[in-house]
Amino acid sequence: MKVFTLLIAYYFAFSIQGISQTYPISPVGGLRYLDASEITQHEKKGGFYNEFWNYHIALENGSEIYLNYSISHFGGVRDAVSGARLSLLNWNGENYSAAREYNLEKLNFEKDKYKFLLHPERGIWFEGKLPDQHKAHFRTNKNGIDYDINLDFSDPIEGFTWGDGKFDLNNNDQLGLLTHIPYAKVSGFIAIDFDTVRVSGTGFMDHTFQTNVGTRLFDKSFKYIQSDDDHFAVGNFIIPKGNDNKVVGYAFEKNDTGIVLKKPTSVTILSQKNLLGEKIADTIEICYEANPCEVLQIESMYEKIAMLEELGGIKKMLAKRFLGGDIIELRGIAILNGKDNVFFSLTKLD
Repeated sequence: MKVFTLLIAYYFAFSIQGISQTYPISPVGGLRYLDASEITQHEKKGGFYNEFWNYHIALENGSEIYLNYSISHFGGVRDAVSGARLSLLNWNGENYSAAREYNLEKLNFEKDKYKFLLHPERGIWFEGKLPDQHKAHFRTNKNGIDYDINLDFSDPIEGFTWGDGKFDLNNNDQLGLLTHIPYAKVSGFIAIDFDTVRVSGTGFMDHTFQTNVGTRLFDKSFKYIQSDDDHFAVGNFIIPKGNDNKVVGYAFEKNDTGIVLKKPTSVTILSQKNLLGEKIADTIEICYEANPCEVLQIESMYEKIAMLEELGGIKKMLAKRFLGGDIIELRGIAILNGKDNVFFSLTKLD
């Protein structure tokens, strides 16, 4: 059941099916810069408490890295676990994916190094006191392929959130959203089957924590990321189940005057289309409190992950019963406001 539980861990934040919430309550205040200690795991609240650290790296050679670290509790159904999942896209024209999970008792956090180590005998970790320094590492062998990913984040922009970063989803449930690395230069190496290549690019990392499984909290989610030396912009939106076009999350951008935090008030699906065999939102409008509405339009999709495709028989049946279906994630490129190419990801239920 290891594949099943890791998939649940990664997608608790994005899945569908569950109880309906009345309305989300957003944080009070404006942009608040983070203390370095906020990158650590938060206090567990409830039997289904989950936490995620999500990286996106755009490499100068045209490849992308999605790297996720997680902590998941299963309410007594089975032992709590820590996990990690890697997607390496367009690497020499190929997409690669690998996932690992370990009993949560193996997780170690070294306070002096700000190091999050999933297992003392495995090379899967991130470390470094932000905004001074930061590194991420993923070393494993999966399905006969050897992976060694080593990334160094230099001069990261100071992290922040909206107010206390906590969104009240009612029924005593909360979601927290922190942006630890809004933008940084990235360098390091990628080795696939011991073929080592030096790489460079730009990186981003956010951190979510929640008091219940996503299947009871959310309907869908999507995220866009755009960055260069003079400007960066990110939007991270999660739509609660049964709330029409209401939204949880925030967007931000850096322009000539500094960082602007955008507080969303609504998300509207303007059109849908079939891509990679899935009917998904093709054009999305996001409106904000004190900023103009934005429109995202999908240009292309180049990765589709069916999260239960590795399972068969009873395992797949149990997974679908628990999740309410198979979880699909699609990744690609969208156009923001008719002019800017942005990296885009979207989750949906099959």
